[in-house]
Amino acid sequence: MFTGLLNEVMDVQSRAITADSYGGQSVTLTTTGSNIPCRIDTLSNEQQAILSRSGIMATHKFFCDGDVTVANENNIVNRGVTYRVVNIVDTGAAPATTHHLTITARTPA
Repeated sequence: MFTGLLNEVMDVQSRAITADSYGGQSVTLTTTGSNIPCRIDTLSNEQQAILSRSGIMATHKFFCDGDVTVANENNIVNRGVTYRVVNIVDTGAAPATTHHLTITARTPA
């Protein structure tokens, strides 16, 4: 029933920081999940203001199945737009179950 609401797809990218040969750092993005079914909601100005009072700067919410692996500071890519993950809520009904994830993100990443 929930999967019928997932009308978009997203890719998840993890970030790795490595030292380069000049003593600096470079960021490498690795796609850790592709074509993951999701739903995307654009946050209203009021919703953004409420979250910002809690220290969360976000523009969108993504909803996906609970078995998706995603972490704060990962990127989500949808239709060529990249979003930075800033918060994840696991909506499991019991400690051992996860129904779906609510991922709060901002753009541009």
